[in-house]
Amino acid sequence: MKAGDNLEDKLRKKLIREELKKKNGGESIILAKYRSKYPESAEREYIRLINEYMSIEKQVFLTFIPELKIIIQEGSTQFQMDSQKENEKKRKHIRIENSNIMTKLSAFFDRVKRSLENAFGLFDIKKRINKIAKLTHKLSMKEWKKTVDKTLGINLLEDYYSGDVYEDMLQRWVSNNVELIKTIPHSSLGKMKELIYDGYMSGRTTTNIIKDIQTQYGRDKRHATLIARDQTAKLNAEITQYQQRDAGIEEYEWSTSGDIRVRDSHKQLNGKIFHWNAPPVVDKRTGRRCHPGEDYQCRCCALAVFNFDTLDLPV
Repeated sequence: MKAGDNLEDKLRKKLIREELKKKNGGESIILAKYRSKYPESAEREYIRLINEYMSIEKQVFLTFIPELKIIIQEGSTQFQMDSQKENEKKRKHIRIENSNIMTKLSAFFDRVKRSLENAFGLFDIKKRINKIAKLTHKLSMKEWKKTVDKTLGINLLEDYYSGDVYEDMLQRWVSNNVELIKTIPHSSLGKMKELIYDGYMSGRTTTNIIKDIQTQYGRDKRHATLIARDQTAKLNAEITQYQQRDAGIEEYEWSTSGDIRVRDSHKQLNGKIFHWNAPPVVDKRTGRRCHPGEDYQCRCCALAVFNFDTLDLPV
């Protein structure tokens, strides 16, 4: 029972539980008859945001390529006369000693960083992420109501799942994801620095260094897309857990997406019952535990195990 329930509410819920048990042949437990759909449209919105964000990063980097070429070519030209005679160790030493080029590269990276910050300052991440959070919440609510209706034949109150608890949950997720996205260009710039310094020190051509940067950008973009998928799944999993526990549901059945992308450790959990207070082990090597949707890139879901003795639904 909810703390704020009055006597009339308590009596009504008791009668509903008794009626449900009677409809279920006197059995107290019934498994959800509907598998909630993953919030794909929310994930697509997040990926769209990530793609736009990464495009801004790419455009900034592209504007600095001509300047980078000039700096590297200047440093390479100064030491070409004996390059074929010098061994690798000596050539690196000569380049390190070329403090003028290293200073120029350092100043170059500072300008790139400032340019990135200015470009992203016009991109309202929080507003976009907040929209995605609300969409995920809306879709999750819709699926949960379908689950309850198809399993128990009960229509939930329309505005029940719109209180402060969800608002706090969503805002926490929004804040975390805004900070997470902001780390992407800083991480990319760090890798870019490493590629340029290593390429310059080893005597790689400017063309090859630029190709390395482009390849790294592709990796960064793919990683950013994985972040979008992972974070959408985690928010959906958190909302699902709260919905079920708030309704007095203490257990769930682990259900995978059933395709070839399901990892072996999750296949082994499929169809098994777990308690919300005791997440199962998903990695035997590390002993790591989590519920469906909480593991990295996990698309599994928790099928509610309705127990009429503990059920507490807002009807």
